[in-house]
Amino acid sequence: MLGKEIVPVGLYIDKLNSNLKQERVKIVGEVSGLQMYEGRSYLYFNIKDTKEEGTLKCFMWKRDFTLSGVPLKDGLEIIITAYPSIYKPNGGFTMQTEAVELVGEGALKIAYDQLKTKLEKEGLFSPTKKREIPMYPHKIGVITSRSGAVINDFLTNIGKFGFEILFVDSKVEGVDAIKDLLGAINTLKNEDIDVLVIMRGGGSLESFQAFNNEVLVRAVADFPVPVLTGIGHDKDEPIVSMVSDMNVSTPTAVANLLNSTWSDALSLVQLGEERIFSKFQAVLRENQSVIENSMVHMENGIKRVSDSVATIGVELIRGFSQMLENSLEFLVQSKKILDLSNPERQLAYGYSIVKSGGKIVKSIKDVSKGQELDISVKDGIIHSQII
Repeated sequence: MLGKEIVPVGLYIDKLNSNLKQERVKIVGEVSGLQMYEGRSYLYFNIKDTKEEGTLKCFMWKRDFTLSGVPLKDGLEIIITAYPSIYKPNGGFTMQTEAVELVGEGALKIAYDQLKTKLEKEGLFSPTKKREIPMYPHKIGVITSRSGAVINDFLTNIGKFGFEILFVDSKVEGVDAIKDLLGAINTLKNEDIDVLVIMRGGGSLESFQAFNNEVLVRAVADFPVPVLTGIGHDKDEPIVSMVSDMNVSTPTAVANLLNSTWSDALSLVQLGEERIFSKFQAVLRENQSVIENSMVHMENGIKRVSDSVATIGVELIRGFSQMLENSLEFLVQSKKILDLSNPERQLAYGYSIVKSGGKIVKSIKDVSKGQELDISVKDGIIHSQII
C-alpha cells in the first residue's frame, strides 16, 4: 500500500542509504575492472561471481584499502566486507567496501611469505632491534579481547606484585580486527607504561590475518616501549610476533614472564633473610659465654651501684638530721643573746628609757624647754615636761 507522503528524490535516497547501512555483509568473488587513480583518495573495482552471472560495483577509500593490506589485481579472489549504497548524483548502486581479505589458506600463505620476506630484507626482525623487557615492570598495557579465556588466564596467573594494568578491549579475529588493534595501540602509545602486551589464542591462518597486516606490524615495531606478544599459532608464527621484542606462546606464559623478575627478587630477599638469621644464630652461639659473663658483670655492677646509692642515702639523711640539730641549737643561742641584749630588760635594775617624739633621748642637746618626755621604767611610762 502506497504511503500518502510525497518526498524528493534526494531525501528518498538518503533514507534508503540509511537503511542500507544496516545490510553490512561479507561477499566472496573475483576482482575485475580495477581502477586506481594516482593522487586520489579512493578506488573502484568490480567483484563478480565465478560460478554464476553476477557483478557488483565496489567503491573503497584508500585508507581502508591500505589497512586491509591486500594488493588487488584483476582475477584475484577476495572477500569484501561492505554495505550497499546509492550514489545520489547519478543513482548508481555500489558496495561501500570497508575491508578486503584473501580467500583460502593458499592465497593467505603467499601473502604471508611475501610480507615476511619484504620486512626481513628491511631488517625488522633483526636481533639488534629487540629491546629488553624491563627487569621489574610495573605499568603494563594489555591489548586483547574482553571475552574469551585469554584475558582470564592472564589475570589468573599474573602475580600480586603491585602491577598497574591498563587494559584496552579489541577484536583479535580476522581482518575486521585491524582497525580495533591499531586504535588500541594508538591509545596506549600515549600512556605511561613499561611494556605493551598483545595476546590472543590459537587459530587458523585466516583468523590471524590482522596479525599479518603490514600496517599493524609496523605500528608494533615503532611502539615507544618494549612489546611482548602471546599469540599462539601452531604452524606459521604471526609476523607481529616476529617483530615484537619478545614472543611467548600463551597468556599464562606472558604472565609468568612478567612475574619472573619479581619472583626472583622475592626469592633473593627471602634467601638473604635466611642467611642473616643463620649468621646471627651462629654468632650468638659462638659468643654465648661472653654474653653470659657480661650479664654477670652487669648484674654485679648494678648491685654495687645499688649498694652505693643506699649508703649515700643513709649518709645524706644523717647529715641532714645533724644540720637540723645544729640549726636549732643556733636559734636557741641566738634567742638567749637577743634576750640579754634587750634594753628593756635593764629597766628592772632601775634604768629608764627617755623618749621625745618617739625618739630616744641620748643627749641634753636632743631636747629643749617645754618639750614633753616619755620616761619608760620597770612598770610603766612617766609623762613629763622639761621646765
